[in-house]
Amino acid sequence: MLKRTQNIFIIVFFTFFIFSFTNELRAQSSLNYRWYINANGGASQFFGDVENENNHFAKLQNETDIGYGVRVGKYVGSVFGIHLQYLNANLKGQKDANDLKFNSNVMEYQLGTTINLINLFGENKERRVNLYLLTGVSALMFRSEARRISSDLLVNDYGYTTEGEREKTSRETAFAIPIGGGLDFKLADRWYLNLETAVRLTNSDKLDAIESGSHNDAYYYTSLGVSFNFSRKQPKEKKPKEAKVVEEVPTTTGGDMVNLIYDIPRELKSYDEFILKSEIYKGDIDGPAQLTQILPIGFDVLDTAIAGAKTEFKNYTLNLHWSEVPADSVFEVSYRVRLNKIYGTLPLNSVLYFEKTEKEYSFKTNVFIELFEPDAIVAVPIVLEEEVVEEAEAEVVIAEPVYEPIIEKEAVIPQEDVEFRVQVRAAFKAKIPLQNLAGKYKLYEDIKEDYLGSWYRYSIGSFASYGEAKSYRNTIIGEHGVRDAFIVAYYQGKRLNRLSELKELAPDAYPHKTKYKENGTCYRVQMLALMKSEIDPQTLKEIYSIQDVVNEEVYHNWRKYTIGKCKSKAEAVKIRDEIKARGVADAFIVVYKNGERVTFNGHL
Repeated sequence: MLKRTQNIFIIVFFTFFIFSFTNELRAQSSLNYRWYINANGGASQFFGDVENENNHFAKLQNETDIGYGVRVGKYVGSVFGIHLQYLNANLKGQKDANDLKFNSNVMEYQLGTTINLINLFGENKERRVNLYLLTGVSALMFRSEARRISSDLLVNDYGYTTEGEREKTSRETAFAIPIGGGLDFKLADRWYLNLETAVRLTNSDKLDAIESGSHNDAYYYTSLGVSFNFSRKQPKEKKPKEAKVVEEVPTTTGGDMVNLIYDIPRELKSYDEFILKSEIYKGDIDGPAQLTQILPIGFDVLDTAIAGAKTEFKNYTLNLHWSEVPADSVFEVSYRVRLNKIYGTLPLNSVLYFEKTEKEYSFKTNVFIELFEPDAIVAVPIVLEEEVVEEAEAEVVIAEPVYEPIIEKEAVIPQEDVEFRVQVRAAFKAKIPLQNLAGKYKLYEDIKEDYLGSWYRYSIGSFASYGEAKSYRNTIIGEHGVRDAFIVAYYQGKRLNRLSELKELAPDAYPHKTKYKENGTCYRVQMLALMKSEIDPQTLKEIYSIQDVVNEEVYHNWRKYTIGKCKSKAEAVKIRDEIKARGVADAFIVVYKNGERVTFNGHL
């Protein structure tokens, strides 16, 4: 019976082996192939000449012993893996009819392979349970002895020396083919729980120290183990530019498949301008239709005529109306988009409605926008009250401007000694030819150069009010591409280190900060900041289903939107986490003291 079972196991296994190996030739680049180590322990059961029972459950009482093992392996494909294993198993059995019992110790050295059965039908890196087959070849080193049950007299043994006193310095050798299977349960990022059972079909009849009949001995080892994966965490895959994003599930109705596939460039950054495409699959549906695309805040649509539809764009929502949808079963909607200074992972939702089917079809994806990184020579930041300027030793310094918040109002300046300019570039110990700057950014006004403390600073324009300078700076940023331009102040011809110095020198010229009428410390959650653009706070409430008041604060040419008025950081954390769960991935906490926003480095 055992021999027949062994033959069936071998036929089934090699069928799976050949099929999975051919699969490996097509799948070896699809996974993060990993080394692992496994430690296990379990029960061993013998099948041979000296046994009373011939099934696993009946053997549990008197014919089951213990073993332990260690395995080192590597996944070399989505289906295929190889390993080396050491197993130390104790075997025992008895046959009452012949007054025999035996004990054996087996040291097994296995070169094996595993076949992931689930991945034969498609891989999934996030799957938590995997089912596999295993086989291979094993070298066995064992010693065994048979004794009488009634008298405990030695009948026969293998693997012991017989000269003088009995010693355990010698072992018999044999070979085996393991055939079995197991389950892997993912516990954590690199940890797995492993349950496995396999029969070892040996070429020896000596494991029970009794040679009888024509059948060779076999034994099972069933174990519970823990595996540790040595691989590093895989970085997020950087997909090629212009790759299509398909996260939608096609909807079938009346024999027509309705689907929308986004085609969005992958490598986007703040201020980019690009073409956003959507492929619409509608089958033979005709008649009036409407497409509504709710774009991430900060996306400005530049086109006015799109896909032959009546176009309406308001509050970052694009509506396309067709009195008769295009006749093609698949047609494209594309338009130009320009980004504000936004970044992070932002949601994009579309709703497609056909009057003929009287149904709405929803599709969504996420758009990743990278924060713009300035060139090697950039503008020098305004230094706030709390900051200390430290001159760098590098030839060129990269720095990002820090803007002081102000309210949107025009200050009346009675003093003619105050002058505002727009700084476009600065370099440390690296003078920039003025003609190069003028040519690069198409600046036709005179560029002024200041030199102080090893710094060369380049500014343009001369304005009596901050508001005039701000308007010109917006033009420099939007039309000339000087994205890091910012405003600097001069008093009696001398450049000030910070705008706040005007508080003492010319109070009426200083653009005051936005301030709430409140005392003590307050926490709010910032959900959005837009440069040279704005959105109705009510629209934000509707898009993200916000019940709280959305505050709009104006800082230079920025508009920042916050929610909440929390007395504790814990309250603000709760609001932040809720708003993140609704799709505002970059929401963070800001602090106010006595109604005034506190400047700090980093997000809470």
